[in-house]
Amino acid sequence: MNVGHVARLVATGAPHLRTAGGGPIVVVASVSGWKPGPQAQYGAAKAAQIHMVSSLARELATDGIRVNAVSPGSMLIPGKRWDRMRRENPSAFDRFRAEFPGGELVRPEEVADVIAFLLSDASRAVTGVNLPVDKGQNAPTPEGY
Repeated sequence: MNVGHVARLVATGAPHLRTAGGGPIVVVASVSGWKPGPQAQYGAAKAAQIHMVSSLARELATDGIRVNAVSPGSMLIPGKRWDRMRRENPSAFDRFRAEFPGGELVRPEEVADVIAFLLSDASRAVTGVNLPVDKGQNAPTPEGY
């Protein structure tokens, strides 16, 4: 699903971008796509997305289409996994938080800022990259590698 949906979205959107004279595409991958951890199938799908971005960037460059990936690290989202861990098991959360050099998980707004940059003209020379937005996260899960 992670790879197939991206492939279909790019195939559907590329003709419209060609007609417009080009434009950016940003794929949201994951730190799990390039740092091994539990849930191997998820990590493999995200790694495939990152590889696809590299290939599509080369294929679509002649049409003025830029393709990049953003790989968020673990995000602190109210009510979601890490927030629940923070509230229900503070000691486990503190151990996980140690995977981040600054001691803070990624906030969704920080990922959105990077995506907005990649969609803007300010990034017109950037294509084919996987840009981690992970605050230097080491292991992708509390279970480590």
